[in-house]
Amino acid sequence: MTTRGAGVALPNAKLALSDVNANVSLDCGGAQISMTAGVYTGGQIAINGRVELDPPFQSDLAIDLRGVGITDPALYSTTADGRITFNGPAAGGATIAGTVNLGEVNVRVPDGAISSGVDLPGLRHVNEPADVRQTRAFADLISNGASQSGAAGAGGPAYDLSILINAPSRIFIRGRGLDAELGGSLRLRGTTKNIVPEGQFDLIRGRLDILGKRLTLTDGYLRMRGSFEPYLYLVAETTSGEVQIIIVVEGPASQPDITFSSQPELPEDQVLSQLIFERDISQISAFQALQLASAVATLAGKGGDGVVGKLRSSFGLDDLDVTTGPDDTTQVRAGKYLSENVYSEVEVDSEGQSQINLNLDINKNLKAKGSFGAGGDSGLGIFFEKDY
Repeated sequence: MTTRGAGVALPNAKLALSDVNANVSLDCGGAQISMTAGVYTGGQIAINGRVELDPPFQSDLAIDLRGVGITDPALYSTTADGRITFNGPAAGGATIAGTVNLGEVNVRVPDGAISSGVDLPGLRHVNEPADVRQTRAFADLISNGASQSGAAGAGGPAYDLSILINAPSRIFIRGRGLDAELGGSLRLRGTTKNIVPEGQFDLIRGRLDILGKRLTLTDGYLRMRGSFEPYLYLVAETTSGEVQIIIVVEGPASQPDITFSSQPELPEDQVLSQLIFERDISQISAFQALQLASAVATLAGKGGDGVVGKLRSSFGLDDLDVTTGPDDTTQVRAGKYLSENVYSEVEVDSEGQSQINLNLDINKNLKAKGSFGAGGDSGLGIFFEKDY
C-alpha cells in the first residue's frame, strides 16, 4: 500500500510524511507490520513488528529514525537518528523506550524575545481548551491544584517512557547577541501523560554581545520542559572598575528574560551605565544617555544576525568571532567541527600572528587540547572533567 500526505504531530513541531509504503500480513490473532515513510523535512521513518488484534492489543514494534528532520521554523531545527521500541498493550501500559542521537541542533532566539518578564495578576482563562491548559501546566503557569485537575480530565491511554536523547556537542544557540555551544544528554522518564525530563545540555563555550560589550559566558545549560520548548539559563560576568557585573539570560528560548546584577549591589540602570561607560549614570553625557537608551531598545528586539553571523553562515563555519584588544589589535577566530569529536579553531590577529587550536573529546570526561602558533610555540594537554 502506498499513500501520501500523512502527518505526525509533535509538541511545537509536526512531521509530515510522504510516500508511505506499508505491508500488513494477518495471521491467527495478529498482524505483522512493515512500513517505511519519507519525511518532508528530510529523512525516513521505518516501523516493523507485530500487533495482536484482540484487546489489549499486545504490541512489539520497532521504529527506526533515519536522519529525520525535526524543526519548529521559528525556534529550532535538528536531525534525529536512532531506534524507539513500543512493547506491551497498546490499549494502555506499554513501554516506549530507545535512544535518539541528534545531529547539529540550531536554536534560534527570535528577534524581540529578550525582555523583562511580567506577570498579569488576576488573569483568568475562560473556556480554556484542554490542550492549551495542558501546555500551561507543562510550563508551570498554573497552580498545582489546577494542573492536577487539568491532568485528571485528559483522556487516552498512558505509556511508560524511557528514552535517551544524546547530543554531546553542536547544540548552537544564536540570536539577540547570544552565540553559544552546548552538549550533553537527556532522558525522558515517567509516562506520556506526565513526562519527566532528567539531565541537561551544558555550556561548552560561548559569548554574549550585549550593549556594545563582548562578554564570555561562564556557566549555563539548556533543559527541556514538558512542552518540549528549550529552556535556557546562561550567565556572563565581567568587571568594570571595582564593580563585578553579572548578566543572566533565563527562560524559554522563545522569550527569555535578561537580568543585570552587580557586586556591590547597584540599581539596574547603574549596572548598565557601568557596563557600557564604566562610570556612574550621573556622570554620563546627554549623548551617552541616548546611547544607553538605544542599547536598551536593542534588547527589546531590533536587529538580526549581523555581518559576522551572516559571514559565519556563508562560510559554513560553526563559529566566527571578531574581537578588538585593548591596544586596538583586531583578532579573527574561526572554528569548525572536523568530525563528531574533533573541533578545530584558527586565530589570526591584525599583526599577522596566527594560532591553530585542536580539541579532541576522547570520551565524556577526558579531553585532549593542543595549540600550534606561527612562531613555533606549541602546547598539548590532557584534561579530565567531571560534574558532581
